[in-house]
Amino acid sequence: MTEQLRLFRCYPRVAGARPGKPGHWSFVPRPQFHGRWDNADLYDSWYFSRSAVGAIAESFYNKRRWIPEVFLAPSGEPRAIAEFRFTGLPLVDLDDAAALSALRVRPSEVVVHNLGVTQGIARRVFASHASEHGGLSWWSSQLPSATSVMLWGADAAPPSGLELVGIQSLGVEHPAVIEAATVLYREVG
Repeated sequence: MTEQLRLFRCYPRVAGARPGKPGHWSFVPRPQFHGRWDNADLYDSWYFSRSAVGAIAESFYNKRRWIPEVFLAPSGEPRAIAEFRFTGLPLVDLDDAAALSALRVRPSEVVVHNLGVTQGIARRVFASHASEHGGLSWWSSQLPSATSVMLWGADAAPPSGLELVGIQSLGVEHPAVIEAATVLYREVG
């Protein structure tokens, strides 16, 4: 059984960047240690949101005022949001009571900002579910109405079943930026 999802990811785009290199949508830094579900010795962590608004909220929540410069990459080019179609293995839903019960995980353990706890959960889930699941999903800590996703990858290659649909430049006029700013109570401009 496969999952069919639309996924979104913000990244610092660089025109002409080669696949797998910084500035390209397919780049993931390696090794990864600081993400809530990272276990670099087991897999690459590919983070997404199920909505453009969720991806923007997760990426820019720490800025109080969203001025044009917030949406520029270090290269000076506009940051981008990429949209994907995912038709891979189903995800382990950490927002589902039955799944949490089966995993013996409490909701507070999913929410906590303690890498030892969340990375430990991910390690256990990967060890027991990687053959029939493509990753994890949970509610966004910045925008709980949005669903965040982490797909397991290997060897810096995009996860199986992930297909790029399109890329858009981000800026203060982008509709999803305006919507994310509204729900996060951020000033735009």
